[in-house]
Amino acid sequence: MITIEIPDQDTKLYMPSDLSECDSRQYAELCDLIFRLQHKGLPYEIFRIHAVYALLDMEVQENEVAEQQEEKMANIYQLSQLVDGFFEEGDGDTKILKQYYVHNPEEKVKLIGSRYYGPSDGFENIQFGEYIDALHLFTEFNETMEVEYLYQLMATLYRKPKSIFRKGIGNEEINGDVRRNYNRHGVADRAKKFKHLYFGKVYGFYLLFASFQKYLATAKVYWQGRELDLSILFDNSDSDVVQSNIPGIGMKSILFTLAESGVFGSKKELEKENLWEILMRMYDLTKRDKDAIAQQEALKRKAT
Repeated sequence: MITIEIPDQDTKLYMPSDLSECDSRQYAELCDLIFRLQHKGLPYEIFRIHAVYALLDMEVQENEVAEQQEEKMANIYQLSQLVDGFFEEGDGDTKILKQYYVHNPEEKVKLIGSRYYGPSDGFENIQFGEYIDALHLFTEFNETMEVEYLYQLMATLYRKPKSIFRKGIGNEEINGDVRRNYNRHGVADRAKKFKHLYFGKVYGFYLLFASFQKYLATAKVYWQGRELDLSILFDNSDSDVVQSNIPGIGMKSILFTLAESGVFGSKKELEKENLWEILMRMYDLTKRDKDAIAQQEALKRKAT
């Protein structure tokens, strides 16, 4: 977080240094601008100016005198250079958005008198089946740039809360998830409703999902006292799925492979398993395969 002091007004402003530091309002407004930058041809210099206004919650003043306006814009331009910190340098003049966060800035959205809950931080409360469906929609958007897939992506993972209440408590978190059980047949209806949401929230969720994908491809997590490197689950040659070089993973084929093995029961039962439980199982299987290959190679070298 960057602190900006205005001595003559005895004011301090706080400006996020990247998306991970944005609150819900900042995140949504900036994501709307990022979409316009990435897909609508908004010039980067103009984007930076608008970003300052959004991040600092400033409004354009209509009746400022020329001198005040000139001084203000000079200060805004200077501040806009801080927005560069939201990006990394890519090839040539390409700027790659920094995405190193897995907390959900918009875990709950309100729409037409209803509340919809999304994934918790780290996507810890989602099932394998709904993740596969969401990943498919995520990939479809990256390939087609059809905005409809963004609404369907959000509608897949955002649902109304379960209708269980306790006196004095309100909506009770059940099994780590307040959302209703996933049913893919309800996605289309929710997607239509989500078209009434502020678009920055919708694209913001897409960027969160992309950041989570990047995290999975590079994450080292601790599980039962061991450090696990999840990057072994990913095929590094499949790195063109996302604009920001976030690797993809063949989850659909893994679903059928695990279903055939019967480790988690039928395909329907497997889809209901927690995503992280599946990831840990996938890690174990992948590591065993790699260990077996390494042992075979070692025996071949020893034999020669």
